[in-house]
Amino acid sequence: MAGPSIQFYIPAQEAAIERFPPILYPHLPISNPLYNRILAPHNTPPRRCLFAATFPPSTPPPELIPETYTILFADRSRHLESQIWLFNPLPFSPVLRFACPHETIGTILLAEPGGTAREEAVPRATTTTWNQWRGPTATSAAARGAREGALLLSARRIYDGAGPRGSARYRRLAVVSSVPRQAATWKLQPSIGVRDGEGRMVAWGLVGVGGGLAALYVLPAYRERGLARGVAEELVGRLGRGEFADLGFDGGSGWVHSDVCDGNEGSEGVMRALGGTVRCRSQYIWVDSTKL
Repeated sequence: MAGPSIQFYIPAQEAAIERFPPILYPHLPISNPLYNRILAPHNTPPRRCLFAATFPPSTPPPELIPETYTILFADRSRHLESQIWLFNPLPFSPVLRFACPHETIGTILLAEPGGTAREEAVPRATTTTWNQWRGPTATSAAARGAREGALLLSARRIYDGAGPRGSARYRRLAVVSSVPRQAATWKLQPSIGVRDGEGRMVAWGLVGVGGGLAALYVLPAYRERGLARGVAEELVGRLGRGEFADLGFDGGSGWVHSDVCDGNEGSEGVMRALGGTVRCRSQYIWVDSTKL
């Protein structure tokens, strides 16, 4: 006998942006990435985004929302940055939190049909394990600036004037993230940087679309001076104090998160200094769809 079917309802974007965040708020910090993505200024004016839920748009107030539901957000308007996010409040065993079941799922997805699981079964596929760190922004709300007497940049858009995509300066700034991002995206993000005595930018950090610490980089010659921690503290502190509200990021969730590649001790130390803890592990799978 077939089980009950699941139906998704698609409200107007304006209605979804108003409706979904209050439902997700009680589930912070778990819901932080989706909560912030729905509120991100990148979604307005309306773009090719899909907002959907398993309850109809005419559902009663949040306190009467069904106990079990799913909220979906998909954005295909930024090419390589396309993304699909799902959230539901179903209970999850704490025992599985660090078991990384995604590794098993990833192995199955990459397996040869009827054969032995191996990465080569999917052309140009790579997998990595990541830890998601989460912490309250209030931890950094009163943090001081960068170490070693460096001048902390007050400008929020470090990509302004970075030059065309192929320029040396753009490539230097783009190295902060292994996830493909367009210059148009980074220019909209809250960011701060540190310049040396000659005015050259030597360290910088950016807040991502999901309201998390998405990028943090220090030039090799300036490492081991506390600059990474200083930039992260200042950036997250400003986010928590609402100083990026004019950019559309008011820090209203009270949380910051960051996906850190397993074994990246430097980034793990920064997140620990911010008061963060590892809340879950996940498996990232990159597939060159043009080779399938």
